[in-house]
Amino acid sequence: MSNQIFQVDPEASTGIHESGMVIFHLGQGRLYRCNSTGARIWRGVEQRLPVGAIAEQVSGEFQIARGTALEHTVRFLVELERHTLIHRSVQ
Repeated sequence: MSNQIFQVDPEASTGIHESGMVIFHLGQGRLYRCNSTGARIWRGVEQRLPVGAIAEQVSGEFQIARGTALEHTVRFLVELERHTLIHRSVQ
């Protein structure tokens, strides 16, 4: 999955706050909240970075092992996808 690229669902809108970010899905009328790590991952998705590159950024920014960062990044992306906030990009 480290080469996979995701894209933000067009109905998802975000707002940044001091401890992370909120995501509002217009179609569902649902609001989601995430911490600063989740916000970093979301920015990587917005930039259309591969999962491995997002994990590398998380690893560097939060000073955690790359393997741990990859595991947490993948887990968060799966949750975002499950809530239809992001979609796998066709390359």
